[in-house]
Amino acid sequence: MTTKECRFLMILVAVLMVWIGSTVQAQPDKITLDHSKEFGKKERSAVPFPHNLHGEAGISCKDCHHVYENGKNVLDESNLEEGHLEVHCSTCHPSKSRIDLQQAFHNQCMGCHKQFLKEKKKTGPRFCGECHLRK
Repeated sequence: MTTKECRFLMILVAVLMVWIGSTVQAQPDKITLDHSKEFGKKERSAVPFPHNLHGEAGISCKDCHHVYENGKNVLDESNLEEGHLEVHCSTCHPSKSRIDLQQAFHNQCMGCHKQFLKEKKKTGPRFCGECHLRK
């Protein structure tokens, strides 16, 4: 392989790595968890979710997003892009399932926040009105 071909190949690999990395990290900074279609009319509002703060706090994608098989999280993180079904909690947690969508959110979010509190780490909200903000 010539020097030019080698340099071209290295540049191509670098560009591909940057592009792949940016698609994985290209999630919005803030997401609104609004599942009014699944929940119907609720007393509480949708939840503004600071996606970027969770990443900056060192929380791994797989700490929240999961697909369990035999007790192990086998989620393929390359599926974590906006619009892909594995990103949506409602895909695996429909109403009338063993753990419905509302339980899944509450268990995941509040469970993690309570665990951080127990470990005396900085944590997020743990009470209804702290997530479900009044309009």
